[in-house]
Amino acid sequence: MTIKRKKELDIEEKSPENRILSFPDEVLERVLIFVKTHKDRSAVSLVCRDWYNAERWSRTHVFIGNCYSVSPEMVARRFPNIRSVTLKGKPRFSDFNLVPPDWGSDIHPWLVVFASAYPFLEELRLKRMTVTDESLDFLARSFPEFKALSLVSCDGFSTDGLASVTTYCRYDIIINH
Repeated sequence: MTIKRKKELDIEEKSPENRILSFPDEVLERVLIFVKTHKDRSAVSLVCRDWYNAERWSRTHVFIGNCYSVSPEMVARRFPNIRSVTLKGKPRFSDFNLVPPDWGSDIHPWLVVFASAYPFLEELRLKRMTVTDESLDFLARSFPEFKALSLVSCDGFSTDGLASVTTYCRYDIIINH
């Protein structure tokens, strides 16, 4: 598409007859508080640019069904105010030993990005991810407000890693394994 055509589309989009009813961001954020499921929130973000931005800034929980589908940097750019993350790694057939060892889905690169983007992360739910003791130690030391950890079908860690989490976190930690 040429630059001239893009400018024409922008002008058409801004004309009153083509403009979707616009609300102030504060109003949209108040409405979006009541939209709970990640699928509904994703659908709302597709309405228009204003709704996309309001949903972006108001979202506090993100669900990533496949850790290979998006990079942690993209998540941090898209959602600046996250407090809770659900992240799934290896495919379901890995539960039946059909995936080679050391196949991937390492949590550590995600934690490094989250430590700078979300210093007040409170909750992390992981499924079929590789979590090392070093990653758990990094988690415990990097997030002062951390409250809940769920590890479902995760591998690579020992009680030493869990001990780090319980030692360095100020809050009562809920660990589901």
